[in-house]
Amino acid sequence: MIARIVTILVIFTVFLCSMIGMKQWTLNTGTPILLETQPIDPRSLFRGDYVRLNYVINNLKLAELDGVDAFERHDIIFVELQRRGKYWGPTAVFRQKPSSNKNKLFLKGKVQYVSDHFWNPETQQSEEVKNVSVKYGIENYFVPEGEGIDLERRDNNQVVDIRVAVNKYGNAGIKAILVNDEERYVESLL
Repeated sequence: MIARIVTILVIFTVFLCSMIGMKQWTLNTGTPILLETQPIDPRSLFRGDYVRLNYVINNLKLAELDGVDAFERHDIIFVELQRRGKYWGPTAVFRQKPSSNKNKLFLKGKVQYVSDHFWNPETQQSEEVKNVSVKYGIENYFVPEGEGIDLERRDNNQVVDIRVAVNKYGNAGIKAILVNDEERYVESLL
């Protein structure tokens, strides 16, 4: 009986350590990129203060990108990214990770929904175009208590950017939150 309990505890501990190790490996070895954010909503009564992040790359207009032009909800998607000035943006989308190319960077995500309309935040209007909403696993970031509201209620002069590390498999982890190009929060497991 005791041997079973010890075995279960060892397996559980190994599992947790491997999860932490994979995240740390991505943060340490991944290619750092800067992503542009859209408005942020913090606070959860059950989880404490956190920022819920929306990125420009969360909503993709398929007609503007190379690659596959049809996806369904819950499909795995690989989004090819290219640096465009300060930020990285999408150039193509695929169902499977494309063959290894050191000059290309891919972010792996999951399609949340598919729509025939795209909400353009710049014009504040809906456009009729095939759109997919994608989550990459970097949409939440926990902050010290009471500080999430500061990020949400930023004034018009504050720009919030996210530095993300992307590994060769397309997995991502948040390295830092920058406010006006200054690191406000830096992620480090070690």
